Amino acid sequence: MAIEKTLRLIPFRFLFSASFLSSQSPSQYDLLAELGLHNTTWAGVSITSGPSVPQQLRPAYLLQGDYRDLKLPPLAFEKVSDLLRRSPEFTISAWVRQETGNTGSLVSFAHGLNRYLELQSSGRKNEIRLHYTSRVDSKVYVETFHYRLADNLWHHVAISVSGSQVELLVDCHPLYKRLLRPGAPDRNFSLPQQLWLGQRNKHYHFKGAMQDVRLIAGPHGYLTLCPSLDSTCPTCGQFSLLQSTVQELTRHLQELSERVYGLPFSSS
Repeated sequence: MAIEKTLRLIPFRFLFSASFLSSQSPSQYDLLAELGLHNTTWAGVSITSGPSVPQQLRPAYLLQGDYRDLKLPPLAFEKVSDLLRRSPEFTISAWVRQETGNTGSLVSFAHGLNRYLELQSSGRKNEIRLHYTSRVDSKVYVETFHYRLADNLWHHVAISVSGSQVELLVDCHPLYKRLLRPGAPDRNFSLPQQLWLGQRNKHYHFKGAMQDVRLIAGPHGYLTLCPSLDSTCPTCGQFSLLQSTVQELTRHLQELSERVYGLPFSSS
């Protein structure tokens, strides 16, 4: 009876642990704060007024000109890239006010002209683009979402990646949900690179204002700024975790069953 009780309880204990771990508050970095804009003078950067949002207390920055050099310091880059390496689910979130007609990179992991993971907005084609390196073949792909972000108005944009699934939200409205082909982005950057804000190296300068640019680890990272949205459905990453947990449970139960039935039978 004790053995049967143990067999019944093991799955629930393991599943509870997996569910508990996946529901923890996500880790995150404020990329503008990591850049150090608040206490340093940067060419092409000045303080400006932000969106009229009560809970938004972080400073907003106006980005102008084509001679900026907004890349994270090496130590900050290592912290952010390490968080990304450990997070199959992550969200890039930002408040932006982009000039009409401007095409610029919001956040870009890049080296020279090569981009590995980048969120970009085109005011010429009215597109939001996610450039990513596939974990399957190490090639760079782009997922394009039709939306006019560059209208000189404040918007909150968030793009969430969960395994091979990507979701785009603007102003806390879910707009697109797609599967990335041929698979999930590669987050283990092996080549030397840097993390740029408002540009990709010396190219694709974002023109306008930015505030509260975050990299958020964990499922449903957009809920940090959109708490009223529904998060009851499991993400692709959460489903993958559950699938792995069930496989591990099956293996443990099989081993335990073999041990139980291998014990000598006692009639006493």
